Amino acid sequence: MEGNTMKIANLRGLCVAAILAAGTAGAAHAAETEAVFGFSGWSVGYLPTAIALDRLAEQGYDIKAVELGGNSNQLQAAATGAIDISAIAQILDAMDQGLDSKFFLAGNSNEFLLVSTTGLNSCESLDGKSLGIHSVGSFVGQLALQYLAANCPGTNANVTVIEGSENRLAALIAGQLDSSVIDLQDWTLLNAKMPGKFEITSDFTSSMPIMRAAFAARPDFIASHEKLVTDWVKVHLDVYQELYENPQILTDKGLELLDEIDPQVLPQLVDAFVKAKIWPVDGGLSEASVQETIDFFNNDGEPFQTVKKAADVVDRTILDKALADR
Repeated sequence: MEGNTMKIANLRGLCVAAILAAGTAGAAHAAETEAVFGFSGWSVGYLPTAIALDRLAEQGYDIKAVELGGNSNQLQAAATGAIDISAIAQILDAMDQGLDSKFFLAGNSNEFLLVSTTGLNSCESLDGKSLGIHSVGSFVGQLALQYLAANCPGTNANVTVIEGSENRLAALIAGQLDSSVIDLQDWTLLNAKMPGKFEITSDFTSSMPIMRAAFAARPDFIASHEKLVTDWVKVHLDVYQELYENPQILTDKGLELLDEIDPQVLPQLVDAFVKAKIWPVDGGLSEASVQETIDFFNNDGEPFQTVKKAADVVDRTILDKALADR
């Protein structure tokens, strides 16, 4: 789910206030085997991390996973030093405002699609049709608006704000929307509910493979917890590789954590995410993928002032060493 409760641009003001209040706040935990990990909440996209945390605990690490909800809470927690490791790529907003934090491993790439009633299979076909988004400034909204601007600038879709992916899904099923941006989970549920009634107008998982989840930490935390961060990277790389060979490990973990999902549907959801290959077996963070992510968030109407290139926000030192050792 998108988990965006505030406009992308508005989040930057929050980041400024949090960073100024935090000053030079250090890591939340000084012990080399301890860390606080902040993320939105358990979902299919984070199941590899749930498995990785189990394995890290077996190695003796005490990593507390804190479910923070929307992006605003995650950004504030990172900016104030309340968490050691953050999970969202949109922490770029805080980095641009002065947060000293670096991405050290990618989590998952964009899991959203633009789906429409059957027959609306091109950008131009959306002219005059209703297109549901979360909000104009949200990640979901920007996916749709930037897609239209880049591919069919003369097309005038009737952009309709419906907050909450579950509400847009219900609107599609009820025939109240012609098209909407939804994630792989809702696309799977939609097909199960109304097979053949909808199709993919644009697959953003492949056409806009920007980072959605990416792990970042302050340089001082990485330096003081080098073994923890190294093992975090190595274990995640192992899980990423294994899940493509044996998706059942994700289903099993999902049955444990995702009570709200029908156990009969969960394997289909896992299969959709696995087929989209949203988890990077090479750890991600290529210069191209990071730059595409920067450019996406930079096109929301309030350009970054300090973040310009991948080198500004990435530290691949531990990732590159882990890859070399494999």
